[in-house]
Amino acid sequence: MEGRRVSFEEEVEEEDDFMEESDVIVRSKFYESWLWRDLTLPSVPDDRRDGLATLHVESIFPDTITQWGVLAISSSPVTGFCVAEPWNVRAWKLFFVDLKLPYSVARNEHVEIKVVLHNNGDKNMEVKVVLLKTEDMCSVAFNEKHTQEVTLKGSSSLVVPYTIIPLKAGEMLLEVLAMVKGLMGSDGVKKKLRVVVEGVQKTKVQSFVLNPSAKGGNDGRQVVEVDKVELGSLVPNSQPETFINIRGNLLADTIDNSISGDSLASLIRMPGGCVEQNLASITLPLIATVYLDRSNDWETVGVQRRVEAINYIQKGYQKQLVYKKKDDSYPPYRNEGTSTWITAYVVKVFSMARQLVGVSEQDVCGPLLYLLNNKQQFTGSFREDNPVYTTTMTGGVQGAESQSTLTAFVLIAMTEATKHTELNCNGAGHTIKNGIQNAANYLRSTYGSLKRPYSLAISAYALSLVDETPSLLLKTPLLKAASPDGTHWPDSENRLFTLEATGYALLALVKSSHMTEATAPFEWLNEQRRRGGGYGSTQPTMVVLQGLSEYLIKKPPPNDLSLQVDLSIQGRSDQRFHFDPRTSYVARSSRAPIDQGFRVEAKGKGQGILEVVTYYNELPEVHENSSCKNFDLDVTIAESSEKPPPDAEKSYRITINVRALGPREVRMVVLDISLPTGFVPENEDLEMLTNSVDRYINNFQIVDNLSDRGSLIIHLFKVSNKETETIIFRLQQTFKVGLLQPSSVTVYEYYNPDHRCSRFYSPKEDKDELTQICRNNICRCTQGDCSVSKSLTDPVPYGAREDHACKGLYHMYKAKVLSVSQSQYDRYEMKITQVINIGVEEGVSVGDTTVFLSHAGCRGGLDLKEGTDYLIMGPKTDLWYKDSSTNSATYMLGKDTWVERWPTSTECASDAKLKARCTELDNFSKDLSEKGCRFK
Repeated sequence: MEGRRVSFEEEVEEEDDFMEESDVIVRSKFYESWLWRDLTLPSVPDDRRDGLATLHVESIFPDTITQWGVLAISSSPVTGFCVAEPWNVRAWKLFFVDLKLPYSVARNEHVEIKVVLHNNGDKNMEVKVVLLKTEDMCSVAFNEKHTQEVTLKGSSSLVVPYTIIPLKAGEMLLEVLAMVKGLMGSDGVKKKLRVVVEGVQKTKVQSFVLNPSAKGGNDGRQVVEVDKVELGSLVPNSQPETFINIRGNLLADTIDNSISGDSLASLIRMPGGCVEQNLASITLPLIATVYLDRSNDWETVGVQRRVEAINYIQKGYQKQLVYKKKDDSYPPYRNEGTSTWITAYVVKVFSMARQLVGVSEQDVCGPLLYLLNNKQQFTGSFREDNPVYTTTMTGGVQGAESQSTLTAFVLIAMTEATKHTELNCNGAGHTIKNGIQNAANYLRSTYGSLKRPYSLAISAYALSLVDETPSLLLKTPLLKAASPDGTHWPDSENRLFTLEATGYALLALVKSSHMTEATAPFEWLNEQRRRGGGYGSTQPTMVVLQGLSEYLIKKPPPNDLSLQVDLSIQGRSDQRFHFDPRTSYVARSSRAPIDQGFRVEAKGKGQGILEVVTYYNELPEVHENSSCKNFDLDVTIAESSEKPPPDAEKSYRITINVRALGPREVRMVVLDISLPTGFVPENEDLEMLTNSVDRYINNFQIVDNLSDRGSLIIHLFKVSNKETETIIFRLQQTFKVGLLQPSSVTVYEYYNPDHRCSRFYSPKEDKDELTQICRNNICRCTQGDCSVSKSLTDPVPYGAREDHACKGLYHMYKAKVLSVSQSQYDRYEMKITQVINIGVEEGVSVGDTTVFLSHAGCRGGLDLKEGTDYLIMGPKTDLWYKDSSTNSATYMLGKDTWVERWPTSTECASDAKLKARCTELDNFSKDLSEKGCRFK
């Protein structure tokens, strides 16, 4: 066969060619794992002497350049399980490109991302690198794609940096192409960059029980008027969102989340290693499954989800056994002493799980008998030799009440264990029965003298489990300890303990068949829920969920549920939702405008839940100087003298000093540290703090579900009220970032998250580095949303001021800058020296003080100076916040704001050109005030 004859000129031209961009294969699937398949092996062929069956499996590699480890596990009723040795296979290219991005970026931050070119061959390569345009992102490819050529040496890698500035929040696609000259190779990568709104994330939740039969008027209609949400100091140009969720079942969202793969997602989380946290991950799906079993309600949730829930319980049970000590007791953490509270909690959870999964009798009997033989005292009470939580967790005060509440908790665990399932415990039934009776006698002897609502509630429930015919004597003190309206059992120190106490009180009332008195706490608890149906922490959520489910089992919703809910929002058509037994678990959702309230009207049979959730971002300055009542917290960060690792730009050392301010040390404390863009903690330092003899910290974990930015969670077993605890570790800066948003450190009690303190930190801004990041005017495209002031030397065309003013502007002043505070949003405090009356804003007078805000990225173009006068004209969209009580306003300085330097009388008298400018400004303000826009 005769081939085409190629000329010398064509060969040279081809060697100088790059592949067409449209022909480059772009990689975008970067999986951490894949190829999850269940396969059935064929029978062994007769001619195979080794007895092996063979099955060919074909699959296409995902886009990651890496070495994959393939693991196969077989199961057979004959040979059992077999795990094969992993088979490693490499996905490899002679030339490829990688795009390094930070986990997330805040809007308007200046970030230097890295395109890394890899040459696995011996020869040098000439490479064309193309950065494609991304909408709403400032870069060298702002208007069109950017192309450059670089030389890549053989057997080496080369970093090509690009500065990007995202101008909007959301997911943005970044795409890079790289082609080798001479058609010797090409590669492309497309990745998503997560861009978040700057500031502190906040959530407001309101819940309302819909029960028209009980709460409706004479016409059987229940009306709920939901007021407009009042928000704090919002981040400018951010969009708060309000979502309305309605369900026809009070426990629908709580149940749904409890049997999901991440049943603690809506709760405050602790890092791994905490025994209580693992138990919590079992208990939520456990209580939900027991409720759905007893109420025969799986069809409304999905029958297949029962298998899913059982699987979570089984895995949690197996994981829990890892923590068991040789004497069958359990510590709060590995290698620590036994905790009475934790061991009793294991008894409670395992006995419930035994109905559903294969929990051995010994795994229940062992810890139960340990408690009776080692922790029960001659009085019948139980002692705690290794307290896990703050003393308020076991009753809140020193003395008899803490012992009573601990004894009540252990008694609940033992009694529920014996009632859930038959226990033989190797003939120790008599011992268990006596132990339970002794504990009950102790609680009866102390019940009348208990003062704290929490103590009364947990003791009442414990005794209601023991007594077959609960005494009315228990009911009277319990109800007296409730709030005046009988809805809850208040705890003065801790809102979460109020929820937990009310949950125990509800359980006691339901167990004692006082359903009339149980209705008020049942409805109150439903209205206290947080987003997703949780109650802020694991213990309150579990006790409340158990109480609510027991109430609904005893007083189930009507079988002929027919609930109609109408949603009315001004300016929209009304929405109507109908719930019946088949659709009661289905969430009906809608979005509400942030600037107005709305009306919900319910009628019919049954109960439902209305949840209103608002998400917004608040300026960090609001929290920066706030005083803290429970902790003294100080955070500093400075560049480290140590050489950073090869993949880092700089190394910083963060120092966190924390001390409890109460009368005693605080246990179970969490440090939630948000990470600046492009920064990662040094694992080596954290491991050393965890494993050192002093054990400065107990656990640490990087999580991404607590904030948009990613957080480092550190668990401190205790924080002293006498000595300052100091935590020091390094943060490695892996990306250069300019105008870095402040990050926060928050310390709080795990079981009382309202006891918290927050402080902000930020590495010192390096102006030279920012100049380097913004080289060649890369950052100029960010000025599109900025106000740029007109200096004394800037010419103002004839009529330009009038044209701008007559567009229907809201505010128009001559104002003097009193102070300038620089932060993520610069704050300019100004005194109004003249009001130009064409502005429609009311209630503004000469001498009033007004605040203007502008993003730090606009600082250079604005350049406002203290003690200087300016003409400021802006539209109503610049009005950011107005305090109706004081009539004070805060404005943004945006792209439509006119800002012009107004010369002083001295400047006007000394310079002829400035005198003309002064005359123009004086005539402009006078004519507009007197004649308005008609004079033109």
